[in-house]
Amino acid sequence: MAVSRRSLEIGTAAALGAFAAAVIAGSLQLETGWAPTGPQSGYVPLRLGVLLLVVSLLLLVQAARSAPSEPFATREQLGRCLALLVPTLAMVVAMAWLGVYVTSAVYLAFMAHRHGGLRWSRAAALGIAAAVLCFLTFELWFGVPLAKGPVEAWLGL
Repeated sequence: MAVSRRSLEIGTAAALGAFAAAVIAGSLQLETGWAPTGPQSGYVPLRLGVLLLVVSLLLLVQAARSAPSEPFATREQLGRCLALLVPTLAMVVAMAWLGVYVTSAVYLAFMAHRHGGLRWSRAAALGIAAAVLCFLTFELWFGVPLAKGPVEAWLGL
């Protein structure tokens, strides 16, 4: 069962409308006027929320008026998207336990092997080199510590 492009456009317009409604509701809890010192805290969010709501309504009308169209994506196209999405989500989840450097090295090595066609030895070397370069750049040169995991603790970093 394929999802049509029209259905997804209607769903996207509805999601944008819901987000706009949340922005408007949040800004109405604040002062939305103009004070002698300038705009109050809810002034800009209210106007942006209203603009987003107008845009979402225009998108919804445009999508509803369009003729039913072809499927949004073929099975092959969705497979290619998932081949990138699933490893990326796994990396994001693993960062909580393994830290940034180890997960980025593993992710880059996997992607270089899977999608770049590199042998595992070269892909692993690339991942490790990139992680070391990121460590040097952020930790030593910029002085911005990123999340570390058990491997970095074991190495005393």
